[in-house]
Amino acid sequence: MNYDMKYVHMRRLIEKTIQQILIQYNLNKSNAELALDYGFIESKSERNAYTLTLEISESDPFFGDKLDIAETNGLGETAYFDIVLGSPLPPGLIPYLRLVALGGIDAFPLESIFRNTVWGHLDLPVSRGNEELICRVVRDACKSALSGYHTTIEEDEKLMERGNLDLRLEIAVGIRAGAKKVLQQVNEIFKERESELDEWEYYQERRLKDLGLAGEQGEIIFC
Repeated sequence: MNYDMKYVHMRRLIEKTIQQILIQYNLNKSNAELALDYGFIESKSERNAYTLTLEISESDPFFGDKLDIAETNGLGETAYFDIVLGSPLPPGLIPYLRLVALGGIDAFPLESIFRNTVWGHLDLPVSRGNEELICRVVRDACKSALSGYHTTIEEDEKLMERGNLDLRLEIAVGIRAGAKKVLQQVNEIFKERESELDEWEYYQERRLKDLGLAGEQGEIIFC
């Protein structure tokens, strides 16, 4: 067997092995996980992911109530949300953010009488202040994470286009660029949410409508 035939044979074996791995783990593995477990990454955008870590602070005056609500709904004091490039935000992320941000006059859903229905309340906007806080905190976190990288996405892509990187470095740069793209995506999502806050309906307006004390446009009805 000459060199060219050996090369083709080996390439086919490698491609077959990679294909089998991708079939087996297609729905579960991010590029970071593929690199860790198998030593390669894929170019598909859905392989790019970033894990957003959220936490209920122990110094929060409502820590116990918030923790109880989180645990009742399958989460905990610390929650991890895998965000995938080009995909919607993971279920539970927004309600958990709203829970963590509850405070002051917005803390009423934490009362025991709401315990069985509070997660449903958190599926919808609680107040403008709560939503503003969520948007600001998430966007600040994204900007902080992005500022921790010493290169831009464009610089990473140029490095990969050159094609002369060591395999391990190429994998690392690919994962790094993917993480940055996800962070930019999350920042843009919450930037858009921030711009729409005036259009949203919050708990107070919904409750007044349920009681027949407000019209469809939010105007107060006097009996």
